[in-house]
Amino acid sequence: MTPVSIKPKAVVFVDFEHWYISMTKMYERKPDIKGWYTEMSGKYNVTEVCFFGDFSHPALRAEIPRIREVTNFVIETQNVSPRHKKDYTDFIMLDHIYQRAMTGNDIDTFIIFSGDGHFSSVVSFLCIKLGKNVGIYGVRDAISNQLKNSASWVIEIPTKNAENLEYYRMILRNLKRLAEVSQGKKKKQRPAFWPTVEAVSKYNDADKEKVTNVLRQMIEEGYIYQTTERLRTKTVKVLNVDWKKVDKDGIFEV
Repeated sequence: MTPVSIKPKAVVFVDFEHWYISMTKMYERKPDIKGWYTEMSGKYNVTEVCFFGDFSHPALRAEIPRIREVTNFVIETQNVSPRHKKDYTDFIMLDHIYQRAMTGNDIDTFIIFSGDGHFSSVVSFLCIKLGKNVGIYGVRDAISNQLKNSASWVIEIPTKNAENLEYYRMILRNLKRLAEVSQGKKKKQRPAFWPTVEAVSKYNDADKEKVTNVLRQMIEEGYIYQTTERLRTKTVKVLNVDWKKVDKDGIFEV
């Protein structure tokens, strides 16, 4: 009889200000809340997820409907004091984590989504004193080394592979735009490798070497393929997009 795999039971605490502000400033992308939750819940039996933040900020408040797709535990941390403008998110999160630690005998794993070094003490307490597995999710290049060193494991978002996603989309936007411009015209624009690299890097102010490497990677992965066409006096290799594969893998909205 095949043994049943039992996922560790986990509770999750999310510093949404860290996630949202770091992602939008550093990567010009909003948090993929549902994708993150799906990936995490594939590994853990997630019993509680709490999001913390000052949702009086319009940008954060607009994200509440997406947060509620994965949890109803949304903790408002707005400081209403007219005298003291201190950010209370960390303190309120810490209080909730310590309270849950005191009643969490049935919990195997504590997961904290933050990059703030203030959480290193509670992480050490959970790991060393209570013997818990403690994981950190945080935005890449915005996580305290002290916090990383305190945890059982760390996952940085976006992953290194995901960093190429925006370059994929830059290239696909360029090729889609050329196809739309050429539609219905006798003289169609036929995108080749190096002109595409030049156009994408210039239009997006992107690193040319990075665009070159990502375009090659897209060809290797089958998102883009090359066909040979004869144009008057010369033969050129033309870039074509497998839009069905692109759509299937969700890397671009066709």
